[in-house]
Amino acid sequence: MTSRSSTFGKGFRPSCLRTIHLIVLVSVLVAVAASDVAAKERKKKKAATEDPYAAYVWPPPPDTGRIKLEAIISGRADVEAKGSSWKKRLIGASPGERYDRLAKPWGVAFDPQGRLLVTDQENRALIRFDRTGARMDVFGTRTTIRLHEPMGLTVSGDGTIFVADGLEQKVLAFDSDGELVAWYGQDGELVSPTDVAVSPDGTKLYVADARAHRVAIFDRTSRKLLTTFGSQGNREGEFAFPTSLGFGPDGDLFVLDQLNARIQVLSPDGEYVDEFGGRGVGFGNFVRPKDIAVDEAGLIYVTDFSFNNFQLFDADFSLLTFIGTGGREPGQFEGASGIDVKGDRIAVVDQLGRRVEIFRFIVPKTAGPARGDS
Repeated sequence: MTSRSSTFGKGFRPSCLRTIHLIVLVSVLVAVAASDVAAKERKKKKAATEDPYAAYVWPPPPDTGRIKLEAIISGRADVEAKGSSWKKRLIGASPGERYDRLAKPWGVAFDPQGRLLVTDQENRALIRFDRTGARMDVFGTRTTIRLHEPMGLTVSGDGTIFVADGLEQKVLAFDSDGELVAWYGQDGELVSPTDVAVSPDGTKLYVADARAHRVAIFDRTSRKLLTTFGSQGNREGEFAFPTSLGFGPDGDLFVLDQLNARIQVLSPDGEYVDEFGGRGVGFGNFVRPKDIAVDEAGLIYVTDFSFNNFQLFDADFSLLTFIGTGGREPGQFEGASGIDVKGDRIAVVDQLGRRVEIFRFIVPKTAGPARGDS
């Protein structure tokens, strides 16, 4: 008995016991770490399936919700996967820290693929956010003519991006890779372009020339100025700083007449058709209207920088609802600016909040009666 005890003691010295204890401790730590990683993965998957904006619905309960907040984009981190920045450094490409966050967003537009394009005046750039592809691209900073005061923009059916630049006094056209392919506005042709719209047939560009109180029409192919219409005033067909344009599904041109606080509806030739809005604080009025969008159903969306909201009108100019108040919470704005609509999604620039809020229809949208219908 003594001999076996002595042999046992000689075979397993204290140093061996410490090694065994260490192995056990490491095994326990590895198991705990693995369990923690698994828990984090489960939490991450649960968070991915949960909607952080589920409660942000308009109109609010007890009414039936029709539009909800879907996403908020403030910069690169909201679309790109973590680690993208160091990967770009590794391959020698610039991560573009200057553009990582929106600084002074102005206009917004969806491209045919549903990617979000935002003009940023402070960064002097056009920024494209691809939520599906988890990618952000910056355009207009290294081209022959660079962006200096990018404002309103639009995207044609073939993906060409047209950006009005007030300081350059031009409209710059970029392809989907961000290459400058054309510009419109020779010396003196434009004074302060603030927005641009492509005619329904794709052959002409309509440019809001705010300080000239007019709309200019260019031939898209030749880039020649064809004509202008409008002059300063508050009568039918006159403007006081027209800042935004949009075509309706029936081909009418909607002009946001900012200082007259109204929306004028004109024929493609500039003939007066109708108007709505007017200065005031009531429903359907405006104080500082900023941008307009008209969708394929004829619904009309107008942002107001002072109201910090956007109002939604049917095709007969009747107010359907409004979304937004002043503030920094989701669904609020600090200066509602650019707006665009594609399908069931609505993108709205929160300029002083330095972000874009994306809303979505959760019920089929209807335009209501068209003008003149009984």
